[in-house]
Amino acid sequence: MDNLNFIYQIFNSDFIQKYMTIPQLIGILGYLVGVSAFLQRKDSAFRWQLTIVNIIMTIHFYLLGPESYPAAILNIVNIFRNIASAYTKNMIVMLFFIGLMWIFYFLTTPDWTQFIHYLSVIGTTLVTIALFRFHQQQMRLLILLSSALWIIYSLWIDSLGSLAIEVTFAIINIVTIIKLSKNR
Repeated sequence: MDNLNFIYQIFNSDFIQKYMTIPQLIGILGYLVGVSAFLQRKDSAFRWQLTIVNIIMTIHFYLLGPESYPAAILNIVNIFRNIASAYTKNMIVMLFFIGLMWIFYFLTTPDWTQFIHYLSVIGTTLVTIALFRFHQQQMRLLILLSSALWIIYSLWIDSLGSLAIEVTFAIINIVTIIKLSKNR
């Protein structure tokens, strides 16, 4: 009977009201699209699907409210970064996107003094470096580190979709890294 009480507590009306909202459901959609991105072995397909995830997650973070606006801005920059990284590996282009992320981040972050807010922009910077400078396992290892930072940030801003994405991305990324290692 204790197990049933636990299940009831998880799915009580507070849980449903908090996590079955339009913003959270959009985040879950981003999660579903994102899973297919990280299953890709080809870097080009990975980048394009990641761009679609960024579009969906921009909407998700914007709808979550002001605490999540920095994450929405980072996802907007990421859309263009993903596209650019498919065509060039130029260091200046990479630095442009990193600079753009940090500038927009500081313009939208609710509280510069709380270190937790820096995790998202540091994580996104790592992904940018990975996409422009690395391939295969090395790219995915840096993205894995980024996922760890985003997991913490997602818990902080109470984003169910982002949390699900990052935890699943981390797991899938580990599996893909292992598969790529075996294929060498």
